[in-house]
Amino acid sequence: MRFMTGITTREHRITVDWDRDNPQLGTLEIFARELSRDDSLPFLLYLQGGPGFPSPRPVSIDGWLNKALQTHRVVLLDQRGTGRSGRIDRFGEPVTAEHLKHLRASDIVADAEALRRHLGVEQWDLLGQSFGGFCITAYLSQASSSVRYAFLTGGLPATGVHADEVYRATYQQLARRHQEFYEEVECAEQRVRELCHHLDNAQELLPTGERLSSRRLRTIGIDLGRGTGIADLAALLESPFHTVQGEKRLRGDFLSEINARVSFESAPLYAVIHESIYGGVAPGATNWSAHRMREEIPGFEENADPLHAEQFYLTGEHIFPWQFEEDPALRPFAAVAEELALVDDWSNPYDLANLEAAETSCAAAAYPDDCFVPINYSLETASHFGDIDVWQAAEYHHNGLRQDGERIFGELLSRVNYPGR
Repeated sequence: MRFMTGITTREHRITVDWDRDNPQLGTLEIFARELSRDDSLPFLLYLQGGPGFPSPRPVSIDGWLNKALQTHRVVLLDQRGTGRSGRIDRFGEPVTAEHLKHLRASDIVADAEALRRHLGVEQWDLLGQSFGGFCITAYLSQASSSVRYAFLTGGLPATGVHADEVYRATYQQLARRHQEFYEEVECAEQRVRELCHHLDNAQELLPTGERLSSRRLRTIGIDLGRGTGIADLAALLESPFHTVQGEKRLRGDFLSEINARVSFESAPLYAVIHESIYGGVAPGATNWSAHRMREEIPGFEENADPLHAEQFYLTGEHIFPWQFEEDPALRPFAAVAEELALVDDWSNPYDLANLEAAETSCAAAAYPDDCFVPINYSLETASHFGDIDVWQAAEYHHNGLRQDGERIFGELLSRVNYPGR
């Protein structure tokens, strides 16, 4: 099939067990799309960020994909539970915590291995963005002999600390990013405080019908972790109010844009399983880690007074239990999300001894100002890789691959001396 000039597209489907140790949990169809300019080239498996998002559906060839198709056939995998790999949806069949426990990196790696065998290749290359890099780290822990080259962008995970330490670090980095935001955009801090005070004292309804709370509005700070985040938020906050019959109200276009940013309708799974990706890395349950850690970092406290708190910040890539009450897309998942938060016997997805022994040649882009994946933990993890070149790309933020993917992927190819790059 061809839907882009010069690109051959193939679809692949395999059936796997939800739980390979318990076939009674049922089976799942895994979907992947292959893109090729030249069928003589080796395969590159792209592992999507998230968790809980499907692989991209490109309608044009640009960015990292354009560069990759010069050296590889690219396989875009819908990770289990997303896209056409059994998407978990609030309007679908009820899911159990037992199913959701098997949406982690180790299970995705096992699916990828089954797909590799289906394609009939002994080895392939990997590219992972964000959580996709977590999956690569698990892959090299489980099956490094299947991987020739691995490329990670914003995705070297913490391997020796509890989720609490990761979230402490992300809040601290986000506080630094706020200082940059407030300095660059003159009215930003005043506008954030004004909006939250207004929402604490007035009823504003989102287009989906529920009341918008100040704590939910604060979650738009996730944009600050992206390269254009300051500019995007500056535009959003430029003029949120108007006067209706003498009363200060939020504008409809502002509420519509906020709704798009705070609703998890398009990817509820991201919120449901987000903290579980840190389970097993250190002992103990994650237990709503981001929710607990916010109270330790000045400016992020849930009940901080927007008018009088010395520091007052938006939140970032953090999931909170009250979102499962306030967001209609998440309400059906409230009980299972609570179950996952309390699981205390996760297996560790990473094996440092296997990482050190792996002969796979790796290159990683790590971002010093990353608000999602703290670089200090990334560099510590990199020290356990058998063969890795880490590029500290200070000019980018977490979504560097999306912003300047052709350059970033090209740089990573050069760092492993990839033939024919």
